[in-house]
Formats: sequence, structure tokens, C-alpha cells
Amino acid sequence: MNYLLFAATIMAQTEPVGVPALVPIVIAVILLLLFWWGLSRNSIPQGAVEHAPEDHHDNHEDHHDVAVEMAAPASMPSEAAEMEAVRTTAVNLDDLKIIEGIGPKIEGILHDAGINTFAELAAASVSQLEKIVREDAGIRIAFPDTWPKQAQLAADGQWTELEQLQDELKGGRQA
Repeated sequence: MNYLLFAATIMAQTEPVGVPALVPIVIAVILLLLFWWGLSRNSIPQGAVEHAPEDHHDNHEDHHDVAVEMAAPASMPSEAAEMEAVRTTAVNLDDLKIIEGIGPKIEGILHDAGINTFAELAAASVSQLEKIVREDAGIRIAFPDTWPKQAQLAADGQWTELEQLQDELKGGRQA
């Protein structure tokens, strides 16, 4: 008979709206199980790792020089040699973030569009830059009106003039 009284107590309504007392208990148990599961998933096994004896050998002459195996054949076709030369040629990238109004994200967008140097940025028209940044990338807050002028000063090495111009700008726009 005590079991019936216990079951009736647990199933009793705690509020007038009818939430049984068992619901918070079940939620607490589920949360505890999830917490325990999360802790047990990240545990690091303790002790030394056992290796089979055949996993290691003492004869080091069996090891080959990887560089010898990876060496290119002596008779490389000329087209492949040209491609390799192009691939190893370093591209000089200017830090376009020096231009006021260009941050890391816009710099990446400009690099993707093929604008990597101050000279390339200076040669681009404002409408071309607006298309790249606003239409293609969807950035509406960028105003590339002064970027070509700033880039031309940077390409020419006129850093003091660039600094004076940037003092007059606010977010890359004429203040």
C-alpha cells in the first residue's frame, strides 16, 4: 500500500496548471546523464600503449631515403617544367589593408578578384571596385571611392601624402 501512496505523491500535481512532479525529476536525470556522457567521451586512456612485437624492428637499413624516391625524373617535359616554374614563382602581394576602408575581408575579396598590388588597385576604376565588393561579394558598407587614389600614392611610395589623405578620410570616404 505504501507503493501506491508513493506513486500518488510523485504523480501529484505541483501547480494548478497540472505539471506532474515527475517531469522535473526526469529532466534532471536526463541532464545528469548528458553531463556524464560528455565527461566520459573526452577521457584520455591512462597507461602505456601496448604494441605488438612485429610493429617495430631493429634493422634500420630497411628504411629508405624518401627524397631519393620522390626525386623527379631527369627528362621532365618542357610544359611540365614551365608549370613547375610558375608554381614556385612567388607572387608579391602588397598589404592592401594599408588603404583606409579596406580590412582583411575586403583584402581577401580583392585578392580573389586578381587585385594583389597597389598598382593593380590604382589601375582599377571605382565602378569596377564597387562591382567586385558590393555586387559580387555583397558588402554594402564599403565605399571604394578613394581607394584608387590611396593605392596610387602607396604604389609611388608617397607615404606622407597617403597619411595626410587618410587623415582627411573617415572609413575610406571624404569627411
